[in-house]
Amino acid sequence: METKEQFKKRLKSEGRWDEFIKLREGLKRDGLSPKEAWAKARREFEPDFESVPVADNCGGCDSGDGAGMDSGDGIRRETFAAKPNVTARAVVQWVFDHIDVADVRPEDAPSSGAWSFLPRVRTYPKLLKEFYRSIWAKRQSNR
Repeated sequence: METKEQFKKRLKSEGRWDEFIKLREGLKRDGLSPKEAWAKARREFEPDFESVPVADNCGGCDSGDGAGMDSGDGIRRETFAAKPNVTARAVVQWVFDHIDVADVRPEDAPSSGAWSFLPRVRTYPKLLKEFYRSIWAKRQSNR
């Protein structure tokens, strides 16, 4: 998930920051709170991953220097090193339980995969819909 700073940097590099600001301000004038306006406007400017080749969508990929891939949020694998392996079912349950928890931290996640999945589900409405419609529904039917 892009941080706000990464989001702003991307839109500025694409020459779309002013367009975002205009939309956000219009949404606020229409009665949305600043937070709601920002979130709604952001959804309109999500990256189009389907049209970007994987190699181009890998800005922090390992360059061969041993540094690994930068997640963009400063989280290191050591955060999860001592955690036991968890099932996919546990990851799905944890993400479901934390979708709207504002103060969740990487240390709270059962695995790096769960931590990685949570912000994506929060950020991308299509993924959130798919999470509830398919992933969560399948988990519930297997109970």
